[in-house]
Amino acid sequence: MNITLKTEYALRALQEVIAADDGKPVTRKQISGMQGISEHFLEKIFIGLQKSRIIKSVRGPGGGFVLNRKPEEITLWDVYTAVDDPGYREDRCYYKSTSDCEQKERCHVKKIWFKFGRTLKESMTDITLVEMTHKLK
Repeated sequence: MNITLKTEYALRALQEVIAADDGKPVTRKQISGMQGISEHFLEKIFIGLQKSRIIKSVRGPGGGFVLNRKPEEITLWDVYTAVDDPGYREDRCYYKSTSDCEQKERCHVKKIWFKFGRTLKESMTDITLVEMTHKLK
């Protein structure tokens, strides 16, 4: 499991989307200015957030991005899997592995990594965007 700046930036961007008055769309340019994140990087992040139906695009004058679901329905795990590691699998020690491990039957280390991964997933699933922002709209 590899949590990168993509997840942090996605959460910071979503914080701005949530903070917008009355669900008013927020542009990447606005978020970039408020959070100091490049628009190009935000574009890559927003592709994942849109594919996962966390945000949606509003076109036209006054357009931008809004949440596609209520913030209390979106977890940190949802955001993480949308932008950072959609291929996460609990049955692999090394998250990028595509084949079975030769040491699978003898390895005791994997139990630790599985437990760690499961605990992190459970923790991230228990935290919603509302809890992250301490603001319910």
